[in-house]
Amino acid sequence: MVNRCKPFVRAIRPTGESRISRVDGMKTGGYLLAMDIRSEQILLAQAREGDAQGFEQLMRANSAAVYRHALRMVGNTADAEDLTQEAFIRLHRSLAGFRGEARVATWLYRTVSRLAIDQLRREKLKRTFFIGGRKEDQDDPLEQVADQSPSAQQLLLQREQQQELLRLLQKLSPRQRAVFSLRHFEEMALKEIAEVLGLELGTVKAHLHRAVSLLRGELKLTREL
Repeated sequence: MVNRCKPFVRAIRPTGESRISRVDGMKTGGYLLAMDIRSEQILLAQAREGDAQGFEQLMRANSAAVYRHALRMVGNTADAEDLTQEAFIRLHRSLAGFRGEARVATWLYRTVSRLAIDQLRREKLKRTFFIGGRKEDQDDPLEQVADQSPSAQQLLLQREQQQELLRLLQKLSPRQRAVFSLRHFEEMALKEIAEVLGLELGTVKAHLHRAVSLLRGELKLTREL
């Protein structure tokens, strides 16, 4: 499983937030998954019976979004790929006991969030934060919306803004980072985030409020430099 999983995860790693791909008619790589519950249950049943293609379809439908969340949590591609791989390895090991009470995406977000939080706490990662100036007419990265047909200049600006936001995210605590990422990038409802992270709804709201306040404060500082 390890040898098959990691190359596949690396192969589907998106080059930017706006990347959209299609696999067997299913949208992947967007902020929300398009696979319906019935299709997911069929693939889960096939995977439990040892059908490698069934599990690969589940990976293809979820890998890009899970990788992006991991990347925003840990801030570098190598660790994000490792966390994504580990999450799918754990899903594969848990297939027999996976009852389908939660969607596969929810289970994966929960797993990769906990793995990332544990890693960040264990290694006490410290990042170099963005210190360059920003032009007044540049978009706020917190409100950045992917262009459906971006020009080369827009793509470059998006990459720069994404890198800036990645660096700024490292200023947050691991839980704040997880809540902010799931809310603003994966567009999850607060109740769903609470379920994914195993937190009370009020705690999720507090983490989100604190994360937004801190990020806006950091953005204000960068504009003034």
